[in-house]
Amino acid sequence: MKKLILILISSLGVDTVRAQIPQPDPDTTVKHFLIVASIKNLQEVSAGQLALQKARRPDVKAFGQMMVKDHGDAEQKLLALAKSRNVTLPPAATGGINPDLLLVNAGGNFDEHYVHSMVAGHLNTVEVFQNYATTGKDPVVKAFATQMLPTLKKHLDDIKAIEEKMR
Repeated sequence: MKKLILILISSLGVDTVRAQIPQPDPDTTVKHFLIVASIKNLQEVSAGQLALQKARRPDVKAFGQMMVKDHGDAEQKLLALAKSRNVTLPPAATGGINPDLLLVNAGGNFDEHYVHSMVAGHLNTVEVFQNYATTGKDPVVKAFATQMLPTLKKHLDDIKAIEEKMR
């Protein structure tokens, strides 16, 4: 009987502790999404600028140009959105982002490395935006994610088509 009472008291203590753990602030998910999306935009712009300099294939250069324009435009919309939602993004999410060192040092294999990087990056980006568009809490940010998805999916389709031609 004494063991049963100790077990009951112990289990009540665990439930009390669990109840005191603060739940995440819903705005944290908004801020997290905006930070991740901003970093992704800046990475695409940075890598796109590098593609304009180093790519040998015209289709890879053209894709790089599209990344600079589309993700540069998306970044401006995102920054305005963050401001309207009273979200301050950290400098790491808004400052200059250096291109991946594998791309910088790719030499004659730049096109292959860039295309592989863009396929992987856009698969991940589409997933991040799709997730927020589906489960996001802030309706304005959710609308932004939903609005961006067709462009991101087109980028993914375009880079996959380039990848296929390179095989």
